[in-house]
Parts: sequence; C-alpha cells; structure tokens
Amino acid sequence: MEFRILGPLEVVEDGSPVALGTLKERLVLGVLLLHPNEFVARERLIDDLWGEAPPPTAHKAVNVYLSKVRKALGVAGADPITTASGGYRLNVDAEALDASRMQVLVATARECVAKGEPEAAAERFQEALSLWRGPTLAGLQLESRGRDEVAALDELRLTAVMDRIDCDLALGRHDLALGELGVLVREHPLRERLRAQQMLALYRADRQAEALEAYAEARQTLVDDLGIEPSEALQRLQQAILRHDPSLETPAGTAAVNGSAPEPATAPPALGVDVSDRAPKRGLRSRRWQLALAGVALLAASAAAAAILSNSAGAAPRIVPNSLVQLDPHTGKPILVKPVGPEPEPIAITPTAIWTADDNELSRYDLHTGVVDSSPMPSQSGQPDDIVIDTTGNAWITSASEGPDVPSVNAYVTRVTRGPGVTSPGVLDPGSARDYTMTLPLKMAGLEALGADRLWVITGPHGPLPLDNSVAVVNLHTLLTTSLKLDERATAVAYGYHTLWVGTYGGPNFGGYRPDDSRLEAIRAGQPTIEKILERHGAFWGPVSIAIGDGAVWVVTYSSRQLFKIDPITLKIERRLNLSAEQGSSVAVGAGAVWAIGADSITKIAPRTDTIIHTYRIAAGFPCAVAATSATLWLAVDGRSC
Repeated sequence: MEFRILGPLEVVEDGSPVALGTLKERLVLGVLLLHPNEFVARERLIDDLWGEAPPPTAHKAVNVYLSKVRKALGVAGADPITTASGGYRLNVDAEALDASRMQVLVATARECVAKGEPEAAAERFQEALSLWRGPTLAGLQLESRGRDEVAALDELRLTAVMDRIDCDLALGRHDLALGELGVLVREHPLRERLRAQQMLALYRADRQAEALEAYAEARQTLVDDLGIEPSEALQRLQQAILRHDPSLETPAGTAAVNGSAPEPATAPPALGVDVSDRAPKRGLRSRRWQLALAGVALLAASAAAAAILSNSAGAAPRIVPNSLVQLDPHTGKPILVKPVGPEPEPIAITPTAIWTADDNELSRYDLHTGVVDSSPMPSQSGQPDDIVIDTTGNAWITSASEGPDVPSVNAYVTRVTRGPGVTSPGVLDPGSARDYTMTLPLKMAGLEALGADRLWVITGPHGPLPLDNSVAVVNLHTLLTTSLKLDERATAVAYGYHTLWVGTYGGPNFGGYRPDDSRLEAIRAGQPTIEKILERHGAFWGPVSIAIGDGAVWVVTYSSRQLFKIDPITLKIERRLNLSAEQGSSVAVGAGAVWAIGADSITKIAPRTDTIIHTYRIAAGFPCAVAATSATLWLAVDGRSC
C-alpha cells in the first residue's frame, strides 16, 4: 500500500486508489501520515479537526473516524493503525510514503552538494521534486499544529527548488533556469534568494540591463510592501553586476545568490606566469560546468562568519547591558554583542550599519569594520527618542529635552547626513556638528515612520501622558511641515502597504483630556478619511507598537498585551494572540517570524499560524528595542528598565 500526502491525500493499493470516506476521516488520516510511525494523541487529532471549539462529542467522533479509516485501509488485510493509551500510531514503511522518500532524496542531494557533485545533486533534487503533485494535503484544512507541519513541507519544496536552481547555475544552465525563475519570482515576490538567482542568470545570459531591472523591481516591491531596502547581499550583487565583476562567473558568484558576497576580482598574476592566452572574463562561460555548487561556498562563508563573530573559545558571546545584540533567529542565542552608550533604545538597520540612539548620543555600528562611531546630539535637541533611515542614507532622529513641569516640552527632528569632514558616506564625525545638516523644532516629538516621501512624527511622547493629538508630516524634499489632526493622542505609528497606521488611546482627565476610545487607525494614500480598525473604550488600551511585514500589520496593545494581525487590504482582524506583560511591549517582523519584546525576554511567533514558538530570556539587561531584516535580528539592551 502506498500513501501520498505531497498533493491531495491519496492511498493506492496495487495501482488502484483506495476510497477514503468523509472529509473528517481524511483529516484524521492526514494527521497520522504527517507523523508516520509516531504516537499521535487523541487530543492532537481533536485540535486539528475542530481547533479551539471542539464539539462535546469530539472524543467519540474521533473513535468513529478511526474505525472507518481502519476499515478503508484494511483492504490489504492487516490493520496498520496501532492503538495506544490515549492515541494512535500509523505504521508505514518509509518507501511507502512519498514524504519520507522525498526527504531522503533531498538529504542525498545535499550530500552531493557537500561533495562538489552538482550534476548528481541536481538529479536527486529533481527526483524529489517530482513526487509533489500540488500543495501538501491539498484540499484538507487542518486547524492546529498540522498547519505548521504542512507549511514546513511546502517550504521544503520551495527550498529544494532553489537548491536545484543553484545546481543549474553552477552547471551553466542559466538559460533553462530563467523561465522557471520568472514564474517563481511572481509567485514569491519577497524571496530575495529567487531575485538574486534571477539577476545572476540574466547576467550570465548576456542580459545585463534586464538583470539590473530585476533588482530595481525587487527593491520597489520590498519598499512598497514592507518599507525596507533589499538585503545587503542583494545590493552587493547589483554592484557586482554594475562593475562587471569577474567573480560573477565563478563559484563565489554563484554563492552570492545565497547571501555571500562575490569575491573581488583576482589580483594580478605572480611574476613568471604567462597570461597571454587567457580568455576575457566573459569567456569563462564555456567552462561553467566546472563550477562548484553554490551551497559549498555558502557553507564556507557561513562558517567563516560564525568564527569571526564568536569569541576565541568558539562559544557564543555574553550579553552585557548597554549594547547592541544580534541574535540567532533560530536559537535565540547571541551571535554578536557590541557595547554602545548608556540607555540604547531605538534601532535602525541599513545594509552597512546598525544605528541606535543612547542617552544624548547617536551611535552607528559599522557592519564591515566593526567600529562604533558616536556623536552627541546638538545641545538643544536633548535625549534621542526614535531613529529612522531614509533611502538616501539620511538618519532622522526625534529627540526631546525636559521642561520644569512637563516632560518633552522642547522637541526636535534632526537630520544626520554626510558632513564635509567625513570620508565615508553615513559615518558620523564625532566632536563636530557638521553632520547635523538640519534641526527642525516641533511642539513635541515622539515615535516616527518613513513613507510616501514623508516623515511621520508623533507630536507627543509615546506613553500615557496626553499632550497632543496630531502627527507632524515632514516633506523630505522641501522640509515643509504640516499637521495631521487626530481624535486622540497618537501612541504608535508605522507606514506600509501605501497606508499610514496610527495607534491612539484615551487617558484620564489630565491637561484637559478625558477618557475616550482607543484605536488603530488607517489612512490610505490619496484618501482623506481615517478608517478605524481596532477600537475599545477605556484608558490606556490602545496600540503601543506597530510592525509591517509578512503580508500583514502587527499591533501590540498597551494594557491588554494582545498581538493583533491585520489584513492590510481588507483592514480586517485576522487573528489575535494574548501575550503576558513579559512578552509584549514592542513588535518587529523579519527573519522568518514575528518578534515581541517584554521586560526581560523576546518571544518568537509564527507569522502563518500566529502561535508562540518560544520565549527567550535575556540574561543581562533589558531589551528596549527590536529590529529585524529578512535574515537578521537585533536588540538594544539597556542596563536599566526601558
């Protein structure tokens, strides 16, 4: 008997399909096949059949469904389902389940990669991919953890496709890969690895202009949909194409599509070496079958990076207070710890640096040199509150100085750019104010966001103190400022999906303000109306953090500590997740997950199922800000409470 889950659920006996009964019976069999030869609890089956609202007869119904599945599978004689205490086990030979065969083939293919055998690897990957007949368990909607397991198999399929394309590129089959890459990029427009593969294939096919157009399209999609720039690796690949870097014709060039930087052009040959018969750089294409597979170079680059970032003993670095910390998004362990000034809070990420504001200083950590460059804010600006980086590399910092009665009465937006005494773009010039090319005074200044060629600044502190009900709108070209009036004071702001997202909440009667509704409000580009999404009556309930990414808007609320997932098109609440006070005060999206920080921890949340994967404790200090890219995760860790 043969079982198939890589597509619609099928059971075949002697070449003929086996009738599998009702939808619920097929769901039961599907869950058991996701765990072949493993014990599956009855409660797990109930969760995947009915989710959070099982009927009172769920236990009895599962027994009935199992009985009918047994009857259907019993056509061959022996009953393959074993009953254990409170659960069941489906006994399946590895060769009889397509998912098991696929996993063996993928593992074999990757072994061929490690041996430098791209031809054999490509054949094994293709054999594994041929087992798929569509999405895993197509037509069956599981309600609980089964969705994650189905998504994991579908993700493995896409990864295997990209691995096989790496083989094709290494073997000089770029022309054959281009058609498939065009389809895949349209299906997965935010996958930068596919974009890089497409760029490299176009370049090797002598279609340089189209390769650069592919980068421009990728950048536009990322900026419009997520509000982020392409990864550093993708930007390096674009620069390598612009300068016709010879390394793009080598294994290192193939590895660049997976995040490694192409090696610079080779040094001049040593004396005594005859170069008169060498082919021009583009002539290397005739020997592409000799290229090693991309994964080999990628593994070597990853190992080298890990060695650089770890300490001399090879152990992970220790987190210390008042530092920038890069965490491994898979394990939650620190990869890099970089001390900065006291009380670091906001983080801004660029392809070349990590920026943070700490105490009365602005710090920039250079990702290439490992140097932290700090400079004090202009004397009138006070303590930095938030920081964002625009597409031209300018840093915009909101800051405030305290008055005698009310905090933050004097506030500014400061633009930091390259000054005349600076030798590298974006590097601060400590001890000089020449980098601060513009300081714009505002009535208040709090959190900020960039979008639609505008800087959106909350004109009031983010917190429970009510002082203003507006968002300042700064035109990045003219620096003219207008004001967007709101019903309540703003507490969080973000821009994405051509929409400004603003969190507001009412508070107690202070300074003439009264308790009122707390909301998440959406203001779409070109539309003057404000659409109210989340709304609740009462003080201090409203959003304190908003993140954009993974096809949704993610919102953490203040007093209830709930995480909301909002559809940016329909503005509907897709799901809500309860967080503890230790899990939810700020949120970010990236590195394959949603990340929420609390008093002493960071929580990893699955963006597809909105379930908590793990909460990682921060051993020293307090995580005060979190930021993520498609592959990296960063924290600002304060020595005191945030």
